[in-house]
Amino acid sequence: MAQAEFQETLSVDSEKLYQAIISYELYPQFVEGCHAVSVDRLSPNEAKVTYQVSVMSQDVKYVLSHRESKDHSKVEWTLIESNFFKKNVGRWELKSLGTGKTQVKYSLDVEFKVPIPGFILNRLVKGSLPGMVKSFENQALRMS
Repeated sequence: MAQAEFQETLSVDSEKLYQAIISYELYPQFVEGCHAVSVDRLSPNEAKVTYQVSVMSQDVKYVLSHRESKDHSKVEWTLIESNFFKKNVGRWELKSLGTGKTQVKYSLDVEFKVPIPGFILNRLVKGSLPGMVKSFENQALRMS
């Protein structure tokens, strides 16, 4: 099991960042290792999303249930099925700090079906978070 949390103030409007986060189908364009995404919109604030990604040179497919807050301040997910993850739960929390500034908190709790050495796990889960969050900030700025 690995838990990670990342918090930072980004130079982007919270609504633009929220739109980048919920534009799941665009992830292959800007999220490293993400090759394909399919989205099944279950309601205006809920989506079932299938991801195909590369993790440690392995192709991984998993399905998450995403719940999006009506006030656009939070996106939460839970694992539905996977050939790699036993658990994948997390959330984005966004707080507007005024025009062009957003406080972001990203939380993740994952467990894998296969044993993974701790140093690799830390690099996978904790080490990649700053770059991943930055990719969402850059995408939000491009969507402007």
